[in-house]
Amino acid sequence: MIGASNRDIPTVVATFGLLHGAWHDSSCWEPLTKCLKALGHSTITPELPLHDPKIGYEQRARAATEALAKADGEVMVVAHSQSSGLGTLVAAARPVSMLVYLCPRMGGVGLPDDAPAPFRKGLRFPPDLPDGTSEWDPDSACEVMYPRLAPERARALVQHLRPMAMPPDDYPLDEHPDVPTALIYAADDEFFEPTFERFVAREVLGIDPIEIPGGHFPMAEDPGGLADLFDRLARGSERA
Repeated sequence: MIGASNRDIPTVVATFGLLHGAWHDSSCWEPLTKCLKALGHSTITPELPLHDPKIGYEQRARAATEALAKADGEVMVVAHSQSSGLGTLVAAARPVSMLVYLCPRMGGVGLPDDAPAPFRKGLRFPPDLPDGTSEWDPDSACEVMYPRLAPERARALVQHLRPMAMPPDDYPLDEHPDVPTALIYAADDEFFEPTFERFVAREVLGIDPIEIPGGHFPMAEDPGGLADLFDRLARGSERA
């Protein structure tokens, strides 16, 4: 506003770089971004090329790093599910105030032989197609991924789903970047075993995990609660 004093201009507490996971696009973050902005934060939600079987890890991560270059200073990088490996690469490539793994796959972290199995028993993934991608049937997606959401909300998310493909190359990072890190896991995650998430946090990353209620998509199930947790992390009042 022209002529406004400095005290009239809201101060951004933190900038969150929100990295979506497999099969999704940046629209999955919309409810959370509204809640974060209400708490005084800004958000950047890059579109990641997780659907292209020809694009490797570094190029996928570059899409995030280039988008986050628009932020002034450091950002809090939040990497959901399969994008956890990309979040690690972003944190190694640019300054971040914190790297937050949200219900992560942790595919880029070297795991010891005694690590628990990551996936829930009986989890049904869509089959791989000849081109190296996989794609959800809408009804199966609602049943497997969004069982806690109202049907209309689940259908809205399904409309944005797209194919997923694993990168064709080896993971390019040997060591975890030396940055403040948090790992948040959901007690009833439809994809990943809580024992796996707790093991990775304590035995691999050397941090205490943060448990939240609900399933694999807390940004859709409880965006207000997740925003409050992120706010506490940003302000340094939540353990990490």
